[in-house]
Amino acid sequence: MWRSELIRRKRVCFAFALLLAGSGAAPAAPLRPESLHASLASAPWSWRIQATRGRSSATQSNAASVSLEILPGLTVDVGGKVSFGVTAKKAGYLILVDVDADGRMSQIFPTPELLEQSDGRDINLVKPGVQFVVPTPAGRQRGFEYVVAPPTGSAVMVAILSERRVQLLDLPDLPRKLQNQADTLSYLSAWTRELRVPDGGSGKLVPNNWSFDVKSYSIK
Repeated sequence: MWRSELIRRKRVCFAFALLLAGSGAAPAAPLRPESLHASLASAPWSWRIQATRGRSSATQSNAASVSLEILPGLTVDVGGKVSFGVTAKKAGYLILVDVDADGRMSQIFPTPELLEQSDGRDINLVKPGVQFVVPTPAGRQRGFEYVVAPPTGSAVMVAILSERRVQLLDLPDLPRKLQNQADTLSYLSAWTRELRVPDGGSGKLVPNNWSFDVKSYSIK
């Protein structure tokens, strides 16, 4: 019941299932959005980035050579469990964004729930040449898993690597359904060119470098 409620409220293809290993305790109810906002707003490592208009001539690419793998494969069944493997040649902060078969876009890693339960200043830091697996070992210890949920059909998963520390994106509403990998990449590349990220030292909003890898997958 907890899982189905989270699926309904988050509207994502992959939902968290909280598994309690032998404790006999009931799973806690999801935190209210306002309580999450209040607790995360005071954490210097967790900025919710929004688009800020500004000129940028930077060309969006995959300069960090980010590579995304969906495990166990690109065809998944409703109710099945999946994980994600990400590698890169440069260090950066990973965000996973799902575009479901209905064209709805959601950030599935890291989430406010996972950030709230961790001390993770670097919870999504990818190191060069080392595969980063989601859910992470720390997430698994807390019972977080990814369980496939409807709608069925063709969907897209995007791995975004930020050069600066970013953990939450205030994703835009899509003006249309994104049809394929190229469409998704083009849209997100254009959108991130408008983003400004707080500098860790001065706190000023500055441009950022982003790298992407996109994978289409099918839910049956």
